[in-house]
Amino acid sequence: MSDIVSLDDYRDGDKRLKSGHLDAVKDGLKARGTKARRAVSFDRSEFGRLLALYSEQVAAGHWKDYAVDALPGQALFSVYRSAYENPDFVVAKQIAASGKGREFVVYDGPKRVARHESLTEVLKHFDPLRESARFRLKSF
Repeated sequence: MSDIVSLDDYRDGDKRLKSGHLDAVKDGLKARGTKARRAVSFDRSEFGRLLALYSEQVAAGHWKDYAVDALPGQALFSVYRSAYENPDFVVAKQIAASGKGREFVVYDGPKRVARHESLTEVLKHFDPLRESARFRLKSF
């Protein structure tokens, strides 16, 4: 069965994150200084593009679930094959390493596979997956 956790476990800054999908990318999620503690979130158009990609993959049978999370200095969009696994991919919007502006990063487990200032450029990482989904949908 699963462990019982309380919200206090997540609020305490001294404790490590316990959720599986955040543990999968924890190395890339370290806040950078005080500037990184500012609130970061996906705007409407970014979230719409992420949901469009997600819906294509759901229709193709690749993905089954998603989660949206916020950490200090970061916003995360995680996608899953099932609700009981770690995420297949996590798209993170975070404050750039320079401390100015935003950057988007795609994680495949703990491994960073794409990083760019533009969400459109980062989502090009999923083009092969999108092509296979389009091919599969045309075959019906």
